[in-house]
Amino acid sequence: MKKLLALEKEKFNSTSEVLDKTDRKILNLLQQDNQITNQALADKVGISAPPCFRRVKRLREEGIILKDVSLVDPFKVGKPLIVFVNITLEKQREDLLSHFERKMAEEPEIMQCYFVSGDTDYLLIIHVKDMNDYNEFARRVFANEPNIKQFRSSFCLNRTKYNTQVVLSED
Repeated sequence: MKKLLALEKEKFNSTSEVLDKTDRKILNLLQQDNQITNQALADKVGISAPPCFRRVKRLREEGIILKDVSLVDPFKVGKPLIVFVNITLEKQREDLLSHFERKMAEEPEIMQCYFVSGDTDYLLIIHVKDMNDYNEFARRVFANEPNIKQFRSSFCLNRTKYNTQVVLSED
């Protein structure tokens, strides 16, 4: 655990030092529309197109821009039920944590998986069609995982905010 926290701290420190005001503007704009042309992006940021292109390329190469994707509305493609699952494991040995994380990564219904502090060990965010789908999923995935001590499910009644943007200060 200490190793993971040290790695995260090192990653944050090295990345935060390379982002200047122009980089932060570029990132904010790309998070709103990643299909903007390089010329339009350069115009909005206030630099010429070639250095803008180089900056975006560097941000990708350094892993600051993870990937370019199209966000799909789960409500419009038949996956309207959002389930938050808190999972408590029986044991927290490193090999068992790694096994659990690998198994969860294999499940397409699991949109996000977080190792968390507090009363539970993991928080999952799952999208499924309906309660029957979730029941089948829970039986298939959780019942077959011997290290799961307990899981508690909460169902989203209304999504009041959804945003994928990491807003960066442009000061």
